[in-house]
Amino acid sequence: MLRVATSLLLLFGIVLNGFGQDEKFPQTITAGIEFRPIFPASFLNTGDQTVSNDSYSITVSPKFGFSAGMTVRYGFHKRFALETGINFVQRNYDLNISRDSVPPIGPYAGSAAYNSNTDFTIIGYEHPIKLLFFVQVAEKFYLNAAAGFQFTFFPSDIFTTNEESTRYSQSFDHYSERVGIDGQIKGLNNDGFINMGGILNLGMEYRTEKAGYFYLGGTYHVPFSDVYRSRFEYLDQSSPVPINDQVQQIFLNGSYLTFDVRYFFHSQPIVKRDKKKKGKNLNNAPSED
Repeated sequence: MLRVATSLLLLFGIVLNGFGQDEKFPQTITAGIEFRPIFPASFLNTGDQTVSNDSYSITVSPKFGFSAGMTVRYGFHKRFALETGINFVQRNYDLNISRDSVPPIGPYAGSAAYNSNTDFTIIGYEHPIKLLFFVQVAEKFYLNAAAGFQFTFFPSDIFTTNEESTRYSQSFDHYSERVGIDGQIKGLNNDGFINMGGILNLGMEYRTEKAGYFYLGGTYHVPFSDVYRSRFEYLDQSSPVPINDQVQQIFLNGSYLTFDVRYFFHSQPIVKRDKKKKGKNLNNAPSED
């Protein structure tokens, strides 16, 4: 994955250097804010994930989440720009663990049925780097398409448990570990703090001269590896023989689909300092009589 990131950065550098030499396209910079609700979609591999064994089953379901932050856009061509920024992202999940009742025979005789619903949240911070392409379709309307990659920083692992308040002393333990940029669980050279993925934006922008830019669109993000490994363990102390069932696990892929709302402040042209200096030097040069 690091090779992919290096290749993309090199490509962006070549593109920027090529267009930056052309004085016909004035370079601009602008900043903006964005809010992106996150929606689960099974057809994009962002829906429910289920695992089960002979004893109990688990379903993890993505719920409504959101991402919000700041975007900086560097325009270096009449049709291209480079976007980056920093975003806070909150992924919300619903967790269901269920177990059928056990027949009154065998070592686990008398265990009652069990069904528990809870939720958990994953917090991250994103740093996207995207190449933006736009086409003017009306006087103030532009169609935008952007693609690139982004680094996601996850500050912590997650632990949840749910102890029932009934006489059946049944509970579960859930522990989610971060998966790093190399796809491994906390290796010697990786603590799972950084992950990486591809990102795609499509949208429309309304540009005004004084009020700024207004953008509506959508984003699809696909991590290059799973973002967390969730491990589950069911416990039952009410049985004549206490049950401590084998651990099950689900790898959370972390993909998401969003609806994007952005506002950009009015862009400002970048004036090259070397040209200013040259102009001052010419004005201050002594005249020859």
